[in-house]
Amino acid sequence: MMRDSLLKNGAMLGVFAVVTTALIALTFFGTQDRIEHQKKQKLLSVLNDVVPERYHDNPLYANCTLITAKALGSKRSHKVYRATLENSPSALVLEATAPNGYSGNIDLVIGVSIDMTVLGVRVIEHKETPGLGDKVELAVSDWITSFTGKAFSSDNTAPWYVKKDGGEFDQFTGATITPRAVVGAVRRALVYAQAHQADLFSADTNCGTDVVEPTTTPQEYEHD
Repeated sequence: MMRDSLLKNGAMLGVFAVVTTALIALTFFGTQDRIEHQKKQKLLSVLNDVVPERYHDNPLYANCTLITAKALGSKRSHKVYRATLENSPSALVLEATAPNGYSGNIDLVIGVSIDMTVLGVRVIEHKETPGLGDKVELAVSDWITSFTGKAFSSDNTAPWYVKKDGGEFDQFTGATITPRAVVGAVRRALVYAQAHQADLFSADTNCGTDVVEPTTTPQEYEHD
């Protein structure tokens, strides 16, 4: 009797596991297309935020190259989108990571024109403290828009720090680490973009594969 009961219970558990697995699989495949669509819509929204439509007539999301560069903040590959207008280069969108946020990595995208005017910056993922560090989010405050319209030159990076460090960007009350990390990541990405602009526009469109850093070597980047 005990053996029969164990076998019966085991069979019931097995059937339950199979049914549960099947339901999870159906849910996954049923929502996969919707998730991919939502990701694409979010990508399009962010790209349009950091590079206004007047700067390009190409499908920006499709003109993308993958690069690996220390200056962009992590060892993983980062995407760089190329904007063109009448077949001429007009702007870049660089993915970058601030590895020194208060609670970890802060991922962002940076739009910059070929004359090195910042068109927009957006934080796309972070784990900063609500009410303090999360002010880097546009939904929480407009601090991130302070980059928009600023001209950048690697010959003079002094303004590209928070005010506490002698630069032009506000820090948050009680939370200097987060804005310092974001400003630093933007600064390093812009130095990289200026040094590699031609290489980035001429690189293959290959966001499906990893590629190495462009062959020319930029100046060493300072640590925050």
